[in-house]
Amino acid sequence: MSTSKEAEAAEKLVAREGEPPANGAKRYNAVTHNALIFAAAALGNMFASAVTNPLDIIKVRQQLRTQAPGGKANAFWTVGLQMARTEGALSLMNGLTASMLRELTYSGIRMGTYEYFKDSIHALAPGALPTDGLGLKILAASVAATLGSAIANPTDLVKVRMQAHYPAGGAPYRSARHAFASVWREGGLRALYRGTDATTLRGVVLSASQISAYDQLKQALKARGVMREGLPLHFAASMFAGFICSVTSNPVDVVKVRVMNDKERRYKSVLDCVRVMLRQEGPLAFYKGFGMCWARLGAHTVLSFVVFEQLRAVFGIAPM
Repeated sequence: MSTSKEAEAAEKLVAREGEPPANGAKRYNAVTHNALIFAAAALGNMFASAVTNPLDIIKVRQQLRTQAPGGKANAFWTVGLQMARTEGALSLMNGLTASMLRELTYSGIRMGTYEYFKDSIHALAPGALPTDGLGLKILAASVAATLGSAIANPTDLVKVRMQAHYPAGGAPYRSARHAFASVWREGGLRALYRGTDATTLRGVVLSASQISAYDQLKQALKARGVMREGLPLHFAASMFAGFICSVTSNPVDVVKVRVMNDKERRYKSVLDCVRVMLRQEGPLAFYKGFGMCWARLGAHTVLSFVVFEQLRAVFGIAPM
């Protein structure tokens, strides 16, 4: 009974590039195949980002605060309630348009090209990096994240600016388009690409831990017969990946947010920002907003991977 179900499911899936189609199932050409994976990755992450935007903006507000570590005013529930009271409940959706643009480019590239780079790197060094090894997964995720982070930096910067707190005269940006234009007037492309080094580092750290952890855990659970391909496996693997990437990326994320929102140019560089934070706030400053980071990134990881895998099935693409 289970064999017939597996065979039926296999017929609906398109074989990965380079493998024979299962039971005569249709195969897409390479361009269409990769484009559909990109679309699934972008849509999955856009959905996850829309759902978790309130958590993301509270996390950004926490990371921008420079009070002494442990201050009660920086607790995520305090920040959230304060925003709702002083700026209105809709303030929790600030920066949503910029966030959607960011996920379309950054996440579409980093997650949508991961398997392409994994296959390409393996082909370039046959035998050096086994397909089931963690090293190949980390390297492929790092390359994909570097490309996505560098290209999408302007959208990330505008998202952070729109989510920051402006107590003096209210939010200076009427829309994402107005924010892009305002940042451009500050210094053109150089202003839009401010903090690219921190953004890229954060993207690499996050993706190398998130995507490779998800891929590796899926592989391990299936190989040991603990779980089979399907929604429960996708949920379990993404839960684990969400925690891992929250721990590894939070320090870099704090620095990235500080540098991107530094309109007064207080920090000369990313390293200078790190030095100032250590001197003035202590090492725990790098884990400001961790609770909200884990809540947001954990939920985002689960939603994005689950939707990503479901869309692949809809499109007729084999699971990741």
